[in-house]
Amino acid sequence: MNAERIILSAKIRVHPRPIKSSGMKQLQDQVALITGAGRRGSIGAAIATTLAKNGAHIVVSDICAAQTELLAVSNPAWQELQSVAQEIEQCGVRALPVRADVTDANSVQAMVEQVRAEFGRLDILVNNAGIAIQPGPVVFMPDDAWRKTLDVNATGTFLCCKYALPLMLDGERGGRVINIASIASERPKPNMAAYAASKAAVVALTRSLAQEVAMFNITVNALLPGDVETALKQWGVQLEADAKGLTYDEVYQAQVARIPLGRFAIPQDVANLVAWLASDEASFITGQAFAVTGGREWT
Repeated sequence: MNAERIILSAKIRVHPRPIKSSGMKQLQDQVALITGAGRRGSIGAAIATTLAKNGAHIVVSDICAAQTELLAVSNPAWQELQSVAQEIEQCGVRALPVRADVTDANSVQAMVEQVRAEFGRLDILVNNAGIAIQPGPVVFMPDDAWRKTLDVNATGTFLCCKYALPLMLDGERGGRVINIASIASERPKPNMAAYAASKAAVVALTRSLAQEVAMFNITVNALLPGDVETALKQWGVQLEADAKGLTYDEVYQAQVARIPLGRFAIPQDVANLVAWLASDEASFITGQAFAVTGGREWT
């Protein structure tokens, strides 16, 4: 049935997905699309590999574009995205690397059409693509930095939901949308207004969309990671160290001291929660935002 007809019909409800037997992988033969997954050792790559280990076929996407002066951490190259896909295939599933710009509607639509052509279905969408650029006081923030941050983090999530959901709806099997936001959406730091605002928008989108698609057995949830050991976090620690005249280790240890569990998260900590939310065990959970902070309750 066409996705538009499903959306317009208030009476149609998709039956819950059948519970898998204990001997079968939780996500066996489902198809998952993860954006921002082109860097090895990243949250996106960890999510992709974890879903693959649970039986899902994986589409990994990233922009794979040249570096710009706005970005603190370079974009992954096409070759790196391909290598992530090759590692995923070692889990015994199919993997498709796709170059896409989540801020461009045509690019997002083309990505979804590649998923349709390759797999004919979509069960899980993980909106992980995101950036943090040129932090600083609002009065000194370049207009382009504000716009680009909102474009990638908020508009990018919106566009992926808009154009991927019809493929999910076409299958009439239900599905999962999982948006990677940030704890900054609830507890923003100074000098991070654009990033915090963009991630707060992701949480609001999550909660609104969850109500729109619940009747189709599609759940929509958000994750709010805190400090995670990634290249972007290393850049942030060094930036703070330079601003305060401290060493990298001094700032790092001070940040760890704020975390009751006594360490930064690793990408796998985030990936594990994504895998659970994607499974049938989380079928009655939607419109929620889950903090992944090790218990940190202050900035």
